[in-house]
Amino acid sequence: MYDAIVIGSGIGGLTAAGLLAKVAGQRVLVLEKHTEPGGLTHSFSRDGATWDTGVHYIGQMAEGTTLRRYFDLLSNGELDWNPLPEPYDRFCYPGLDFPVPTGREAYIARLSALFPAEERAIRRWFRDTRRAARWLTLSYVQTLVPRPLAPLIRGFQRLTRGLATSTLRSQLDARFRSEELKALLASQWGDHGLPPSQSAFANHATIVEHYLDGAWFPAGGSARIARTIEKVIEDRGGAVRVAQEVTGILVEQGRAVGVRVIDRRAPLPEEREFLAPVIISDAGAENTLTRLLPTDDAVAQATARLREHVLGLGRSTSAVSVHLELDQRPDVIGAGGGNLWIYRNQDHDSGIGDNSLLRGEPRDAFVSFSSVKSGEKAHTLEIVSFTQAAAFEHWAGRPLHNRGRDYDELKQQIAEGLISLTETVLPGLRQHICHIDVSTPLTIEHYISQPGGTCYGLPGTPERLKGGPIGPATPVPGLFLTGQDVVCSGIGGSLMAGVAAASQVLGPRGFPSIQAALGQAPQPLSARLPEGKHQASVKRTRQLTPTVWELVLDVPGVGAFAPGQFARLEVAPTIWRDYSIVAVQGNEVRFLISTRTGGSGSRLVATTAPGTSVVVELPLGQFTSTGSDRRRVFVATGTGLAPLLPMMAARNDPRDLLLFGCRHTSEDLTRLLDDPLPETIRCITGEEAAGARRGRVTEVLAGLEVDATEFYLCGSAAMVADASAVLRRRGALHILSEPY
Repeated sequence: MYDAIVIGSGIGGLTAAGLLAKVAGQRVLVLEKHTEPGGLTHSFSRDGATWDTGVHYIGQMAEGTTLRRYFDLLSNGELDWNPLPEPYDRFCYPGLDFPVPTGREAYIARLSALFPAEERAIRRWFRDTRRAARWLTLSYVQTLVPRPLAPLIRGFQRLTRGLATSTLRSQLDARFRSEELKALLASQWGDHGLPPSQSAFANHATIVEHYLDGAWFPAGGSARIARTIEKVIEDRGGAVRVAQEVTGILVEQGRAVGVRVIDRRAPLPEEREFLAPVIISDAGAENTLTRLLPTDDAVAQATARLREHVLGLGRSTSAVSVHLELDQRPDVIGAGGGNLWIYRNQDHDSGIGDNSLLRGEPRDAFVSFSSVKSGEKAHTLEIVSFTQAAAFEHWAGRPLHNRGRDYDELKQQIAEGLISLTETVLPGLRQHICHIDVSTPLTIEHYISQPGGTCYGLPGTPERLKGGPIGPATPVPGLFLTGQDVVCSGIGGSLMAGVAAASQVLGPRGFPSIQAALGQAPQPLSARLPEGKHQASVKRTRQLTPTVWELVLDVPGVGAFAPGQFARLEVAPTIWRDYSIVAVQGNEVRFLISTRTGGSGSRLVATTAPGTSVVVELPLGQFTSTGSDRRRVFVATGTGLAPLLPMMAARNDPRDLLLFGCRHTSEDLTRLLDDPLPETIRCITGEEAAGARRGRVTEVLAGLEVDATEFYLCGSAAMVADASAVLRRRGALHILSEPY
């Protein structure tokens, strides 16, 4: 039994869990539906390139600031921060390019130089952004103090309530004459997700104040946020357990006592229950109140008022993201590494609901350069534009990676439009693109479980702020909330919600204890590992091709796995990489690992001697055989062959067909491995070879029978995308894929 269970591993959940572990020594279990921890702080990779999903920059992270001290405490000092290049934000309009300076006075001076007739109004604006941001901070303080003190705080808030809860649009129109100046001052509305006519002034003011002194990003990428906090949680006997879909909160005699979970780590999903006297939900207020708690008994009656309030607020916007890999550094096309906010015109209140984005004619784009900020080798960037989830409902019931040809065409049209808009500021971008990946609101909802794929939780409208903070406490004893819905959105708001939740759990001395811990020096952490993680050792390695190695680990106590599943190796401190399992024999687990990227995983397999200790987490993943009796065609390039080998061996069906593609015969793994293979067509693009076809695997797919056939695709992201497109055009219905 655990001291507390946290549902969801977003920054709000990890903060609450980390503080309970670090400050109170509690044993906390964090349950995450996705196979990657971190919520919107996690990242994903394709062919060695990495992109961030939700964290693009964070303000107020200089040494000694409150937010930095919390991150230092939670990560035990292991999380380093890179400052973004100057300017950290750049607002781009037709005929106007405004680089945002660092510092309040510098910002005021640059705006005043452009709009000298409005200098006094500009100064009053920044005075009032500070006042409105303080108002929202007081809302947060309400969630920390004993309940009898909350009315006193609300009394202080009355002085600026009208300012804070007005709309951003009303404040702009009341203060300024220049439409151009109004547009500039509203440019960062994407950081809270609502355009000026819908957003509360306090939300926008908080964003403005948050970034006045610059911006930072985690060194090594945003995924290290979760991984460093995870170490602290494990040190106290807790765990961050992934592939755990919480389906319900257990309630006995009106009190939350545990959770019901579908464990998707095992070869077959199984239902489990975990018990604890404290349950903290980072799954969002709507999910918690309508999906996880009973809605037809005494608990439903107790939560009815809060549930109606939450549902009455509606949902915030969602977004489409285009993830690009470039063949050159971004500075080749004039990008300094700071963020770009690109707008077709000065009207921020049109565009989200008019489907212009879906037509390939986006009105706005936020461009962020992942690799420059994190220090990663591959050159990556994201282009983000906000949209409504309703535009994608037509494809909501279709499976991930196989939503249909029309969905693929829509994503391509959206990507083309956003790339074209970005090229108005970065000419020549298109010629340097070597990979494109597109996510939509359906992607966000699949991985993060937020209804409608909302990025910022409950919308930051005046109505939400007027209703007061939801806070971490709920009408159900033992159940607390954390995350963006508690007070306000963003990583800072989510982190402070985690502080509030942990404080409430620990009682009257909770917050003072947490504050006292902020001054503590980092402590040595134990090497304790939770269920599912193993201390392994390198058994042997073997180089198969110039860029592919075989790695065999000795993993005591390893259990069964489903063919197609993968393992996660800690290839450097708090840096993990996923590798498909080729085979398990006794305690030996075998992998095929590409060293083409030259990253941490490449160095591990190419330089590590037998006997070296490594940590491995397994098994994970749902890319497995369906078990149907249909004919199977397997398509692989490179180490994409790894998960297919055990699938083919498990059934040994004479109807199976393998298509394997590579550039040269020296890379032909099918000639180098002893694993049994079905009928195999080798496709080599770079040279003529005996017994092989000259060309790509997609050319073979164009002539295969697709009816009653399952296609399993694994390999380079480009191959998977091209092969999927070929099969969908031909009407294939059963396509299972996993790009790497």
